[in-house]
Amino acid sequence: MQVNQEKKSEWANLEDNLGKEPAPQYLSVCDVWKDSVHKVVTKLEYQTPIYLQAYTQIHTEFLHCVDNLFGTCYLWQKQYFDRLGLDKGIVNAYGQLYNSWVDQYMQGLDAYANYKKVQADMAVDAMKVGNEMLHSWMDMFGRIVSSWNSWVGRTNV
Repeated sequence: MQVNQEKKSEWANLEDNLGKEPAPQYLSVCDVWKDSVHKVVTKLEYQTPIYLQAYTQIHTEFLHCVDNLFGTCYLWQKQYFDRLGLDKGIVNAYGQLYNSWVDQYMQGLDAYANYKKVQADMAVDAMKVGNEMLHSWMDMFGRIVSSWNSWVGRTNV
């Protein structure tokens, strides 16, 4: 029994292979590592907007919850505290004290943000210095090997 095998045209073969990337050909283990690290870092970089959007959604919902909580608090205060006859001056003094605490906390947040920026700048600078050192070491190593090769070449003649 013979099976009828239809031969595909070149266009059909092209369509089958369209969108398929050929497997990478690596020259060294370093290429494998470099390729892998690039894939992971690029993926993380592309996902950053997703993280930021999720963070923003969480904060938006948190603020909505806070508004609901303190809206209820306002109604409760109107119902109970206003009956006690608290002086508005006391509430205003408390508001000023609380605002000073909030201002101090905001200054702490600014200081922390500046610290994280300085930390990131230092990390980038350290990587740049490390990269420069690596290049100079590789250059020095290349000179030593070249010198050694020329010396070995003279002694074997």
